[in-house]
Amino acid sequence: MMRFVFALPVWLMLADMVCTFVLNVMQFFAAGRGAARPADGLPVSPETAFNGLQVLANGGMVLVIGFGLLVLLRLNRTVPRGEAVPLGVFSVLGLLAVLAFSLVSVWEWGWALARLAGGEPVVSAANPRYLAAALCQPPIAFLCLWRLAGWYRLARRQEAADFYDGAQ
Repeated sequence: MMRFVFALPVWLMLADMVCTFVLNVMQFFAAGRGAARPADGLPVSPETAFNGLQVLANGGMVLVIGFGLLVLLRLNRTVPRGEAVPLGVFSVLGLLAVLAFSLVSVWEWGWALARLAGGEPVVSAANPRYLAAALCQPPIAFLCLWRLAGWYRLARRQEAADFYDGAQ
């Protein structure tokens, strides 16, 4: 049960990223249909190209961060069982990308809480989806660090057991 509670921010972030990407793609295709042709009559305008680049960049981010979050979910499932699954280069890069985005939010929330303690209004609930995503990022950072530490401990223990089994 606790594994699900710890994984809830990860699932919420994955759902938010997929939802945002789908909305971005829908907006891209809707803008292409309703737009009038430029004065020169060419079907491709800079707005179309730049909107397409935004969709590609957003899709790449969703792939990289989403893959890292899926690796984190796998670690969240296997480390409590005592299994040290092998992590490849892409898995480690995905986890590093997750940490790069989520550790910054820990820093920002720390400063926001310090300002909030000083009486400044720093948190806005004008967009609840953004607030929920911002609240999910620090637990993701801590879960990632916690599971990586557990994975490292298990991998070292397994490595030592393999060494001693081979020596006898």
